[in-house]
Amino acid sequence: MELLWLLLPVAAASGWWVARREYAGRRNRATARNTEYFKGLNYLIEDKPDQAIEVFTRMAGVDRNTAEIHLTLGNLFRRRGEVDRAIHIHGSLIARTTLTADQRRRAMLELGEDYLRAGLFDRAEELFRELLEQPDHTEVALSRLIYIFQQEKDWRQAITYCDRLEQIGGESKKRETAHFCCELAEEASEDDETRTWLLNALARDPGCVRANLLLGRLAMREGDCQAAIATFQAVERQDRGYFPEVIAPLGECYAILNRLDEWGAYLREVQQRDHGGRITDALADWFLRHEGEEAALRFLERELREYPTLLGLRRLVEIQLERGKGAGYADLRALHCVSTQMLNGAARYRCVNCGFVVKALHWCCPGCQQWNTIKPMPDLVMKTST
Repeated sequence: MELLWLLLPVAAASGWWVARREYAGRRNRATARNTEYFKGLNYLIEDKPDQAIEVFTRMAGVDRNTAEIHLTLGNLFRRRGEVDRAIHIHGSLIARTTLTADQRRRAMLELGEDYLRAGLFDRAEELFRELLEQPDHTEVALSRLIYIFQQEKDWRQAITYCDRLEQIGGESKKRETAHFCCELAEEASEDDETRTWLLNALARDPGCVRANLLLGRLAMREGDCQAAIATFQAVERQDRGYFPEVIAPLGECYAILNRLDEWGAYLREVQQRDHGGRITDALADWFLRHEGEEAALRFLERELREYPTLLGLRRLVEIQLERGKGAGYADLRALHCVSTQMLNGAARYRCVNCGFVVKALHWCCPGCQQWNTIKPMPDLVMKTST
């Protein structure tokens, strides 16, 4: 008993010493882990993903229960284009049974983003559908599903989910859904179905130029040139920048109805609001056909003096060349060739959102994937100073 009483203080002291060493070890490891973590964050701030990946990989090896590190590491691999590794990390994370509900949802969201980047839309769709019922992730899941349906050209589903996102988030999706209706109109096999979708598009977005362009073409196909004229003229009121897209079919409709005087008057009316090169060229062509070369030349010389455009210049040179060979003919021919090459090589359309330039009209920008942001580029117009 005396020996027992002597050993009790020794045991207590030994326990205290062991506990203190274990606490100090945990504290040192935690300090080291925090140091590594902040080092990795610093690399991210400095836009050095490779060094950040190295740090977080080392940390993940030391503490495999740290979900945040695995989420960050997977995101870094995805950003660097190593989607397979990102899928493996996020997929392994979801398989754990120790995750909180919030961590699991975040891992599912990141894995869905991985699948999107890899083009595995069916797997991504499954994950995002599961996240729809989670209030913290509903809007993100809806936006990703809309993107997937656009890529798969499932326009009906895209419309449904856009309407749902608009109700939840409050952000208008009328412009996008109007274009989805136009896509369905172009896929329709019957004229009545086409018209229904186009009217639906205008009901969603009264400023949808594309819908009126398609309605005008539909009216021409059905032989109703008067309705086509009214629809094409609506384009100029919706967005004047798109008017060059309807000049040719409008002129054709007026010619079919034998109302070319009205066509000339309408062009002059529009020209008062817009001195663009395509309008100038169309009006010069009208003068040339109905009032002769001299009238066309007078119009062009007057117009180009104040509103120089490359199209107007080329039309002026063409008329001068048609008048016959004479002094300066070779110079005119060279000028015509140069202006034609410049016009043929120039991009006609530009995205107002990301600056992407193309030669053909796209309703969805190939660069930024935004709808109705690609506009016809203004002709080379420069109003002279007075």
